[in-house]
Amino acid sequence: MTTSPTGDPRFENINHAQFASAWYTQHINQARVVVLLSTLGLALFLWFLASLWRTLRQAEGDLGRGSTLALVGGVGGTVLILAGLVVSATIGLSTSAPQASAVPTLYTEAALLTATGAGVMSLFFFGAAKAILHTGALGKWLGVLAYVAGLLAVCGFMTPFFSASVLNPATGALGRWAWTVAFVIWLFLASGAMWLEQRARARQAAAGGPVIPTPASTGGPAR
Repeated sequence: MTTSPTGDPRFENINHAQFASAWYTQHINQARVVVLLSTLGLALFLWFLASLWRTLRQAEGDLGRGSTLALVGGVGGTVLILAGLVVSATIGLSTSAPQASAVPTLYTEAALLTATGAGVMSLFFFGAAKAILHTGALGKWLGVLAYVAGLLAVCGFMTPFFSASVLNPATGALGRWAWTVAFVIWLFLASGAMWLEQRARARQAAAGGPVIPTPASTGGPAR
């Protein structure tokens, strides 16, 4: 249930972080590419978050709790995950012999920051789910999937207590991979739902007919 980045079972969890230095020395370029792409991905997520928050706030009303919780959880989780990426980038600059002793600690810290960021990101999913299910914005099926993603992400809060098994924050199936996959899939589906809604409204406006109001545009009572 874990994936060893070296193929060596001793490096499956943070209990064996002492093997991290050798792995980073051999795969430093790949590690840097992962950090770069992940950082760019989070920057795009913040752009998406602004659009989603606007859509959910319009649907809930100015005082809607769900949209506010989604915004706070999204920003807070992003900050923590970015901090983990910064530590990972630091590892890439600390693989020389005099600095190698710091790599296991940095590796563990990066894993815990990223996993904790996922835990905070669960608030983003739960907030989005509440707003979508209450207002019908973007389709209630997307709200249900947001709850599922949130339940997977909340595992990040438990990772400090598991240095091995499926909940370990470095390579655990629930501690690292499940919430990452759920995050990517849900963002893809939500982006598509928002794009389709905007396209439909644009076609209505171009045809000169009345624009059919949607929950995301009429505003609803805040809960």
